[in-house]
Amino acid sequence: MTKDEIIPCLRFAPSPTGELHIGSLATALIDYMAAKSMGGNVYLRIEDTDQKREVEGAADRMIHNLNKCGIEFDGVPIIQSQRKSVYQKYADELVDKGLAYYDYTESELQSECDGENTSSAVRIKLSGTNTEERIEWEDLVKGKMSLPKINRDAVIIKSNGIPPYNFAHIIDDTSMGTTHVVRGEEWIPSTAEHFQIHEALFGGPPPWQYAHIPVLCIIGEDGNKRKLSKRKDKEALVENFLDEGYPIDALIEYLLTVYNTDFELWRIANPMTSWREFNFRFEKIGSNSPLFDWDKLNSISYDIIANMPKEQINTEVKRYFDGDPGVKITPKQLEDVYELLAVDRGTERPRKDICKYSQILTEFDYVFKKVAMTDQLREYKSLFIDGVVLKDLWYEKIKAWCDEKNIKMRDYTQQIRLALTGREKTTDLFTISRLLLK
Repeated sequence: MTKDEIIPCLRFAPSPTGELHIGSLATALIDYMAAKSMGGNVYLRIEDTDQKREVEGAADRMIHNLNKCGIEFDGVPIIQSQRKSVYQKYADELVDKGLAYYDYTESELQSECDGENTSSAVRIKLSGTNTEERIEWEDLVKGKMSLPKINRDAVIIKSNGIPPYNFAHIIDDTSMGTTHVVRGEEWIPSTAEHFQIHEALFGGPPPWQYAHIPVLCIIGEDGNKRKLSKRKDKEALVENFLDEGYPIDALIEYLLTVYNTDFELWRIANPMTSWREFNFRFEKIGSNSPLFDWDKLNSISYDIIANMPKEQINTEVKRYFDGDPGVKITPKQLEDVYELLAVDRGTERPRKDICKYSQILTEFDYVFKKVAMTDQLREYKSLFIDGVVLKDLWYEKIKAWCDEKNIKMRDYTQQIRLALTGREKTTDLFTISRLLLK
């Protein structure tokens, strides 16, 4: 098979050490979009070799949330902890060739001398390397890269029989036929070691291309730019966006905007096309670490919600409130919300009232309160709402009445709006009046 005939193969390889990070979603999205754009496959590999940091159930929740975000993988997941014998076999072969050695601690050596079976770490022989020699590669994001060879004997099997990332990654990506390794730029310093391990195992440099992507950042309290932290930043966890009711497509399209510089132009030219049809390209990934931009996310989300068909927005809103966001709403209130969201929907200039479903509770808060009836509202209801079903007739009746009373119509309707909603600006007053004054 020639190079041009090789089917692109990518993999998303998370560690189950917590909830799904926005950076992990971005990496999975890049893997997914790049694979589909190139006509290839993308696989999932759970790198659960750091058992001290592993969080129970994290892998299943991560897969669930990735699927919710529309990212699905080819084949079945590969679980590294189930491949210990494979890694040990390769390590033993390196020892047999004199390229690695068992590194016993003093207590382990004593146990061996006493005839006890014990395990030891295995180290690959990299010390003594000429560090003036450099490892060079063409990174798909960073361009031409160069690092000195490492000059220390790296652990490839820990004493508990588990390999660290540096060894397992090389074996798994080789056996999987990986063609593109997408990972955060924080892995760049380790790349020389990975080249050297591949050389020892397979006699040459890795056959895949690396794409070290920039990481999403935030300005910290000290005024300095830093990576998003799961412990400190709500922007870091995908679950937080879902809990607030951001449409999944908004989150995905925001990340595509961040990680492919021509996505926004493509979206303008293809306003009704699914993001899945976008041709994702590595060369369009910027090299600088971007700041998370709430305004950009909200702008994208306003547009997406505003342009949803009526049936879709109703389904999404019901799903959100059925998911128990901390507030229970009645069927009547839900129907009222549907009515408000339907105003101007499907027109050339749809309303942009909300950018996330939780915002319904504040933007349409008057739906969830009992109207405090006043003499003015009773008069308004009897004159203009009871029995009126057409907006044009409602408008004509109010205008004629205001002209007769020598009252400015705008002032009068604003008084009614404030009395009904407590707000100076709302969606269509006729719709609100019919809902609240039934």
